[in-house]
Amino acid sequence: MEIFDICNEQGIPTGETVERSIAHRDGIPHRTVHIWITRESAGKRQILLQQRSLEKDSFPGLFDTSSAGHLQAGDEPLEAAMRELEEELGIKAEASQLKYAGTFHISYEVEFHGAPFKDNEIAFVYVYDGDVDIEDFTLQEEEVIGVEWFDLDEVYEEVKNRFRERFCVPIEGLDVLKKYLGDRRLEQQLAFALEIDKEKEIYRQTHLSGNGRNENDAEHAWHMAIMAYLLKEYSNEPIDIAKVMLMCLIHDIVEIDAGDTYAYDEEGLKTQKAREEAAKERIFSLLPTDQKEELIRIFDEFEEAETAEAKFAHTMDNFQPLILNNSNDGGDWREHGVSAEVVYARQNNNRFGSERIFEETDKILKEHIRRGNLK
Repeated sequence: MEIFDICNEQGIPTGETVERSIAHRDGIPHRTVHIWITRESAGKRQILLQQRSLEKDSFPGLFDTSSAGHLQAGDEPLEAAMRELEEELGIKAEASQLKYAGTFHISYEVEFHGAPFKDNEIAFVYVYDGDVDIEDFTLQEEEVIGVEWFDLDEVYEEVKNRFRERFCVPIEGLDVLKKYLGDRRLEQQLAFALEIDKEKEIYRQTHLSGNGRNENDAEHAWHMAIMAYLLKEYSNEPIDIAKVMLMCLIHDIVEIDAGDTYAYDEEGLKTQKAREEAAKERIFSLLPTDQKEELIRIFDEFEEAETAEAKFAHTMDNFQPLILNNSNDGGDWREHGVSAEVVYARQNNNRFGSERIFEETDKILKEHIRRGNLK
């Protein structure tokens, strides 16, 4: 026999209890938990739904919330959520993996097997923040036939327009989930925006014009992006300038973890790739999955330097510090004792993005060789 706490409209127990059958017969308010499992797939948000057992007294065979169940008398919502996940799906969740999303009220009257059924529950909603593989699930056979991934927006529209044909998911529960996901998305975006502020603390070997202080990564990226826009007419090929500017803006974000590697530091260059790969995964993982994947694609495209956009962005990456160093009479080259051969080995790549910019590059370098700033 299952015993429930009777609760008020906020889901707070009144101190009285009731048998499950009486609660459902008379519509007495009680508590439940609804746990959602979601994922990003092909740029869309999916939800995992369980198909209810054909032996259930309500909505047999229909698809329902990922996992759900009643709170027994004396239960707390979180512990009940952990219990339901393990009992129904075999997921042993840690408390930290269940994120509270809110509550909603379920109230309806139907007839099941010739008997009245009055549901009146306050549902506590959690979102499971863990990786899942449905092949590893252990399903509670008396409760669940199977599980299946569905597009969240498609389920929402069907529930709104054709409730209980295929799904018995309460639309209020979907509303709570969608609001949580929307809020969570903004939290992730803001966390990333705050994290990349640290680029301002990564100082490069190049100095600001007018023999100023060392330039930081954020200044370098901003300056590159503006230069790309101004100089786009000199690209060897037609380019998507918005993508080029984004490449410029994100290409050094990894240096928050990996640190700046001077273009002519042979030892540092040996470990640069490994350091930046680890940083890329950590930093971009702060974003929602779709934006993480988008920015990593653009970052990798820049690194591979095969497209017209990537070639032109690399030209800006080389040319921007060159014009600063030129304005400072080659001071950075003299300080590091860099040879003309080494500088040309890097700056020759400018021609792949812009022959015209390379002509200007070549003119600047030859003048510094003439002055003795490059040997």
